[in-house]
Amino acid sequence: MKFDEFVKSISKIEKNMLPGALAQMELSPKSRAQFSENYATSKTRKAGVMALVFPKNGEAYLALILRTTYDGAHSGQVALPGGKYELKDQLLWKTALREVEEEIGVAQNKISLIKPLTSLYIPPSDFRVHPFLAKANESLSFKLQQEEVAELIEMPIAYLIEQKEINEITIEAAAKKTVEVPAFVFGEHIIWGATAMILNELKQLLIDSFDV
Repeated sequence: MKFDEFVKSISKIEKNMLPGALAQMELSPKSRAQFSENYATSKTRKAGVMALVFPKNGEAYLALILRTTYDGAHSGQVALPGGKYELKDQLLWKTALREVEEEIGVAQNKISLIKPLTSLYIPPSDFRVHPFLAKANESLSFKLQQEEVAELIEMPIAYLIEQKEINEITIEAAAKKTVEVPAFVFGEHIIWGATAMILNELKQLLIDSFDV
C-alpha cells in the first residue's frame, strides 16, 4: 500500500468504529480468559504502545520491535514499541510517544496521533495496554535502545491487510510450557498474544477504511 493512499484514508479511519474486542479475540490464545473492557486487579498498571505507520520507498510500513531476552513475561517477543505509564506523562498517548523515542529513537515531534485503538488486559504481566495508531510523514532512521530492543521489524501495511488466514503455531511460552496460539507469521517472526490481538483490530479497521 502506498503511503499517500494511507494518508488519504485517515479521515475515514478516524470516523469508522473500532472493531474492538471481537477482532482482538480472533487472535487470542484459547487458554486466555476473556476480560471485560475495564477489567483490572488491585495492582494492574497501565501502559501505552504505538502502531506507528511511516513511509519507506513510497510504501506504508508499521514499526514493530523484538524484545530482548530477559527474566520477564514478554521476553524475546515481538511487540509494539511502548511501555509503562509514568505520572510525568499525564496522558497515555504521551507515554507511547516517550517510549517510542526511548526505544526506537523517533523524535516525538515527527509523530502525529490518528486514533486510539481498543485497550486490552494482559494477564501474565497484569497490565492494561492502551494502543494508539499514529503516523510519521517522513522516512525514519531508528536508534534502538539496546537494553530492551533486540531488533526493529518493518512490516508493510499491505502484508498485514493481505493476511487472510489465521495461523495456529506451537510456541514455548512462560515456564517453558508449549502451547498452540493463533499468530501472524512475518518472515522468521511469530507475532502472537497481545500484539497479534492489537494488530488484528488494526487490520480490520484498515480493511473497513480502505475497501480492500
